[in-house]
Amino acid sequence: MLALPVSIVAVLQPFASLFTSPTWAHAQVLLLGTLLAQGPRTVTAALRAMGLSGERRFERYHRVLNRARWSGIRGAQILFGRLIGLLPPGVPIVVGVDETLERRSGRRTVVTTMGLEWVVMALLVPLPWSQRPWALPFLTLLAPSQAANDAAGRVHRTTLDWTVVMVRLVGRWLQRRPWMLIGDGRYSCIELGWQCRIQQATLISRLRLDARLFAFPEPVPPGRRGRKPQKGQRLTKLADRLEQARTQGERVTIHQWYRGERKTLRLLSDIALWHTPGITPLSIRWVLVVDPEGRLPAQAFFTTSLNQATVNCSSSSSWLADAALRRYHAV
Repeated sequence: MLALPVSIVAVLQPFASLFTSPTWAHAQVLLLGTLLAQGPRTVTAALRAMGLSGERRFERYHRVLNRARWSGIRGAQILFGRLIGLLPPGVPIVVGVDETLERRSGRRTVVTTMGLEWVVMALLVPLPWSQRPWALPFLTLLAPSQAANDAAGRVHRTTLDWTVVMVRLVGRWLQRRPWMLIGDGRYSCIELGWQCRIQQATLISRLRLDARLFAFPEPVPPGRRGRKPQKGQRLTKLADRLEQARTQGERVTIHQWYRGERKTLRLLSDIALWHTPGITPLSIRWVLVVDPEGRLPAQAFFTTSLNQATVNCSSSSSWLADAALRRYHAV
């Protein structure tokens, strides 16, 4: 194998402890070959890019991925630590979560199967040459379908179940250090919000316009017996507060809208208890975003941090407003 530059060796060296010496040598070949390969990033393409298309013992390189014993979770932890070192001082730790599909093709592929679903977490890192932060993936977990788990005799876990596992991992790695988790409407879940609180994380996601929102309960008089109420009176649905948002919402101008345009929106925000039957209500701050011109549909967002800034998008801590406004017309 070609000698690597010192700068690349410094980046790769922390991962060497994951492998035995022979496996580490093969892993470096695959990494460089993957970076150099054009088209699909397969093991064969990586070997071809490294000039090893005639390698007789090519199975050794395949074994790095399907036989060699090394911990992908430990590798994700090392990568996450390295990425956090890229954050400028004072910038909060913000992690995005989303799902992606690994496309499959071939005669044995079922037509109705879209692919293998992976849950991906990425650290959002601001870069000097980009107006928006870059999402750098560091942790992925496979979320098999219900049919695949039933066929393998495994207990089925949903995408949200795997997300909870990932939140626990990241929380353990950060050792009680506060961080933020941003996801789309699929991650709008009270159970996930409670788990984020346990792991010192602030969850930011979409909120349904018909979400069950309640006021906080009144203080219980001293000496009153019985179970204490978990929530107060039912609040007006966000879907019925659109006109209030258009007339009373705070006016916000986004200078870097899509395609470099400027966009004016109105934001209405308050705190409430979000409730689903059978689950302890979760206190949230919600933000209702409307387009005064009526061209874009109204959207609602929430955060589990009640003190989260909501309007001052120039502040590095105002991730709720920033996430809401940037993702506003994604649906």
